[in-house]
Amino acid sequence: MYRSEFIKGLITGITLPIIFYFFFDFLDEIIVQYDVFNKLTGSSSMLWGGFKESTVILFAICINLIPTFFANRKRKEERIRGLMIPTVIYSFIWFFYFKSSLF
Repeated sequence: MYRSEFIKGLITGITLPIIFYFFFDFLDEIIVQYDVFNKLTGSSSMLWGGFKESTVILFAICINLIPTFFANRKRKEERIRGLMIPTVIYSFIWFFYFKSSLF
């Protein structure tokens, strides 16, 4: 019982950021391509080139907070552990890969 919850959390924690990275990257391309930002603001004076790659990846990593919230409400600690292991690993990889642009 507990082992299967951990595995479910681990699989979700690994795959969800990968799927949502492609989704956020696609969404960012659509926003830039169709100039949605300037159409929403009603101004064409600002040229926006989209989110930085590090921001899109960080959004994708943070998507794991949503299933963590729901697992916490159901008191599924093993699933939360499974979700947090890939999240922490992805966060460390993100930090060390983009640390030069942070400071």
